[in-house]
Amino acid sequence: IDKGANQCVPPVACGCHHQGRYLQGGERFWEGEECQSLCTCNGTTGAVRCTPYACAAQESCRVVEGEYGCHPNPHGTCSASGDPHYLSFDGEAFDFQGTCRYVLATLCGNTTRGLQDFLVEARNEPWNGLTVSITAEVFVNVWGHRVHISRERHGVVQVR
Repeated sequence: IDKGANQCVPPVACGCHHQGRYLQGGERFWEGEECQSLCTCNGTTGAVRCTPYACAAQESCRVVEGEYGCHPNPHGTCSASGDPHYLSFDGEAFDFQGTCRYVLATLCGNTTRGLQDFLVEARNEPWNGLTVSITAEVFVNVWGHRVHISRERHGVVQVR
């Protein structure tokens, strides 16, 4: 009997109690910090059955919109253009007139599980003796390859 509605329910809907939580029959949930198990409530028996699980290569175990589990890895975009104008992954826009070689994007910590190691760098140089700088070269290192793009060699991309 469903005490809230005071009505009978089929046996498959009786639910389970697991670690102090009530689950409805058929309800599934993840266990472990890295979603190591996928568990299902058998409403007829009241038992929870867990099976080993691992997120796919393009997924990570985390909370998205309040739901814990394996979710597709997020995609983001950043950019550098002009003298140079930067737009970060979180949408912040800023200008930076430095004249060195800078890291634009790379992996950070262990939040990037399942991603290939990569590094994107840009070298800025002064523009015609002014107090502004421009991006002169871009270097991308990924999958053991180095891609080099230079403003001195317009339309040419070098790959090592």
